[in-house]
Amino acid sequence: MTLKFPSRPRLVSQAARICAVILLTVTPAFANHPGENLNQAMVGKEAAFEPIAAREVPEVEWAEPDGATGSLGAMRGKITVLSFAPDTCGSPCDAQQEQLAKTLSALNASAMREMVVFVTLRDTASAPPAEQNWTSAQLFDADRLGGTVNAFASVSVRNEEAPMVHLLNREGAQVGIFHGADFKPTNLVLYINGLTHLRPHAEPGFWQRITGWFQ
Repeated sequence: MTLKFPSRPRLVSQAARICAVILLTVTPAFANHPGENLNQAMVGKEAAFEPIAAREVPEVEWAEPDGATGSLGAMRGKITVLSFAPDTCGSPCDAQQEQLAKTLSALNASAMREMVVFVTLRDTASAPPAEQNWTSAQLFDADRLGGTVNAFASVSVRNEEAPMVHLLNREGAQVGIFHGADFKPTNLVLYINGLTHLRPHAEPGFWQRITGWFQ
């Protein structure tokens, strides 16, 4: 399956429209950054969104078309938007990838460009997408793609067959899922923006642990 991404001029135009829509429609909750209530805020805005309790994910390593290698572990420090596009998925994955292209183009028109990376994993390597912070690659062991898809999808409680987009925070934990291709790119942009404003969890220091005994 060859993924078809919209042309660059079209994406730029779409990005401008999406950014304009965000500025006009952002709710007070998101304007003030919902913080730890981010998942609950997005549930009220986007039917395709499924919140999950933050959890560790299996390490995933891949090879890119130019021979470079990467892994989810190496993405820590940035928000990672992970999707899968196996050959057997067909048009549902094509539609989802188009929505992701609109989303990323909008993100890259903002200050979030350096904070986010998109990763699409599929059966065979092909030409990378137009955006530099979108990695399109193949697992080192291509036969494990189905198992990897299932490993990430297993946390979902929805009985749906639509492809999923998995959101990982800066610590590499899976925190939310966008299902299918019916989600609004503006809402995915807002969710990612919320994740960029969450402070990474830090282990308490020695003095914090000592004083915590008395709380």
